[in-house]
Amino acid sequence: MRFISSIHVAIGLLLVAFAGGFYTDFKAEQRHDQSVRIQLGLERMLRLNQGLTSAIAMAVLEKNSLRAASYPSLLIELEATMRDVLNQTRAMMLASDVQALNEEQKALRAVETEVFELMRQDRWPEAFGALLASDYGMALKLYEINSEAAVGALTIELTNTIREHNQMRLLTLALRLAAVLLLLWTGWRYSTRLQVELTEQSRLRAALALSNADLENKVQQRTQALKAVNHQLEILSVTDGLTQLANRRRFDAVWTDEWQRALRLGTPLAIIMLDVDHFKAYNDHYGHQQGDACLRRVGEVLLATVRRAGELAARYGGEEFVVVMPGASVAHAMAMAEAIRANIEATGMEHHYSPVAGVVTVSLGVAVKIPTSQDERNSLVQAADAALYQAKHQGRNQAVLFSRHASSDLTLKPKAPTDPGTTTASA
Repeated sequence: MRFISSIHVAIGLLLVAFAGGFYTDFKAEQRHDQSVRIQLGLERMLRLNQGLTSAIAMAVLEKNSLRAASYPSLLIELEATMRDVLNQTRAMMLASDVQALNEEQKALRAVETEVFELMRQDRWPEAFGALLASDYGMALKLYEINSEAAVGALTIELTNTIREHNQMRLLTLALRLAAVLLLLWTGWRYSTRLQVELTEQSRLRAALALSNADLENKVQQRTQALKAVNHQLEILSVTDGLTQLANRRRFDAVWTDEWQRALRLGTPLAIIMLDVDHFKAYNDHYGHQQGDACLRRVGEVLLATVRRAGELAARYGGEEFVVVMPGASVAHAMAMAEAIRANIEATGMEHHYSPVAGVVTVSLGVAVKIPTSQDERNSLVQAADAALYQAKHQGRNQAVLFSRHASSDLTLKPKAPTDPGTTTASA
């Protein structure tokens, strides 16, 4: 029975200690939150008071009452803040300091009311004199000094409160320690009786641990398999099934990221848009299966040509493809475009129905720019598309660099087709 009584006493001490600790922590947190609100209120009062003084001072200096248009709203906010601070400090030693601030604030507002009356009567010199009067300046300076003093008093009061709460915490900690020691003593006395039970429990725990380990191993295997499947599904969701290039969804995501990165770092961003020349005629005469094979071959060439880290080749739609080149210069982008054009032509895929050449060729539009905040994200894509249109207009099987002048000329007067090759529109 003595052991049972000891356990009851220890539990009672623990309950009292935890209850006291919780109450102490709750009061400390409550007082801390109240102090933070009061400090924020005092700082807001000082800021609002400075805003009121600044508004009326600007109005008097510029002789323009409209400059004080924000005064009424600032005054309403200041009065509401003062009421809140007064309510928060009612039961604190800080209450007298806050009340003194309230009285000094009323004195400042009285002078400002007088200045407003003089302003309404267009008596600007008297308003200026009232604003610069020594009483007003002294009151304003005292208000700022007393605001800082109130913050200091708040800090002192909060420090004293923390000291009291720490003492309570030490007391509750001592009670917890006494309860723990009592429980340890009781447990030691019971240890001989519980030895058999503890041994059995150890055996059961070992068996349970072995079972849990086996289960965890199976779960881990299933998780790894699921991750692999999800990874494969993720790859498939951003891969074009026909060409194995990135699909339009992947391009849109990468383009958004690269545009934002180039905009943030101030680096150039290049894009190449290419289109298989006379692909409809190819499909009509060779069949859609052969057309799919043609697009797959173009995709293979792009994968083999676009290899630099960070660059992306994607199928934009139909027989149209796109290449994203972060940080590329105009020369680099044009060299890549020409390499793509030459490599595709070098595959030697027959295209007897193309007026450009006897093999499959592509036309390419290139656009390079350092993005600015005024640019739309799709503006560079549209520029590359315009350059692609110009490449087709100039005879196809060539790469054209976008320029606004050349693009506007294209809409005014058609140009005669040129020999296949790499062409750069004049600036």
